[in-house]
Amino acid sequence: MSVSHWLSTLSAKWAAAPLHSRVLLSFAVCVFIAELILRRWAKESRFYAAWTRTFKAIGHVWTMVLLSLIYVIAVGPIRLGMLLGGRDLLDRRLGAGASVWRDHVPNPLGPEAAARHQF
Repeated sequence: MSVSHWLSTLSAKWAAAPLHSRVLLSFAVCVFIAELILRRWAKESRFYAAWTRTFKAIGHVWTMVLLSLIYVIAVGPIRLGMLLGGRDLLDRRLGAGASVWRDHVPNPLGPEAAARHQF
């Protein structure tokens, strides 16, 4: 495949893309180029410090949003399945007594061996 064929294919795909996709990609390319220029020639400037703080704040917000979504999507169905199935893998139910504390079961190897093999 020649370079001219590749460029014509790329430009045809670009022209066929919806307007919002072209605007978003153009904005992303401009931000990327600005970051490269600022990082190379204005690393110690106040503008670059503010630029960096702005994008770190945006990244922090998106990190929280994405991690929350992943948690809800991953843990929610599992929890719902456990509730519907009546299973409690952590064994958090109260027994016959009034306390959730359990008696200590000593290690059959003895305290010295248990201390040596704890990790």
